[in-house]
Amino acid sequence: MKTRAYQLCAVLAVAIMVFVLLRFGFSLGTLLLALLLAACPWGVIWLSYRLARQAESEIDAAIATKKPKEQNSEPGNGV
Repeated sequence: MKTRAYQLCAVLAVAIMVFVLLRFGFSLGTLLLALLLAACPWGVIWLSYRLARQAESEIDAAIATKKPKEQNSEPGNGV
């Protein structure tokens, strides 16, 4: 669900950027607004990638701390 929202946000920002440039022409103000709108999708992509890498490293760290505990434990008596 969140991925679709991110993609929709990026597409909407690019559509507004193109509309502003076509509707109001090329001037310093419209170019700055277009650059700001173009930066939003890239920021979302970068943030999503960074959070995914952080979550992956946290999972790897949790697995690494759990493995030595399992290897050091002795098997219990089965009933």
